[in-house]
Order: sequence, then structure tokens, then C-alpha cells
Amino acid sequence: MPYFTTELLENASVKGVRQSLKLLVNISNNDNSTVAIQIEGFSQKEFKRVKYVEEFFTLSASGVILKNYYIPFDQFEFVFFISSPTVEISVECKDASGNLISVPLKPAEVNV
Repeated sequence: MPYFTTELLENASVKGVRQSLKLLVNISNNDNSTVAIQIEGFSQKEFKRVKYVEEFFTLSASGVILKNYYIPFDQFEFVFFISSPTVEISVECKDASGNLISVPLKPAEVNV
């Protein structure tokens, strides 16, 4: 199962305003069949990592879905597990002015 991560991202407040307010995740299924997707979101403060998002859902063939997550944390990370390599995921952060900033995803290995 392919596994991708945003890695740990910084989101500190500047003069009381967060750099990014929302995380936008666009998922498209280019497979011929339904795929399974799991999304996990974590906040991190110092050495404490807390899961605050856990979703598991299916996406039909040629389906597209947009997910929005609030990110009111100084540091956060999202991980994506997908059941098919033909699924495409793009991630962007949205700031207080509405600007979108692309977030690169990195392939990762599952530690068993």
C-alpha cells in the first residue's frame, strides 16, 4: 500500500496570526476500480505527537474528492495511505489572505 507524508510542517503564529489556517487535500482516483484511502493528521508540540484526524473512506473509479482540515497548530504532519498507485494526491495550505501554498508529498515506508 503506497504511503505518503507531508513530513513535519511549521505553522507558527506571526503577530497572533497563523501562517496557514487550512490544509486542502485534493484526491483523484485514476484507477478502473474503487480504492481505499486513509488519512491521518497529527499535531506536534515539542516531543508530543497527537493524532487529531483519522479518516478511512473509499473513492470510486474516476472519482475526485476535496478534503479541508483546520491546522491550528505550530507543527503538524499528514500521512496518506492509498490502495492503488494510480491515485493522485495534491496538498496545499491556505493562509489568512486566501493564498494557496503547495505542500510537497514524500513517499515513505511503513515501519512494522
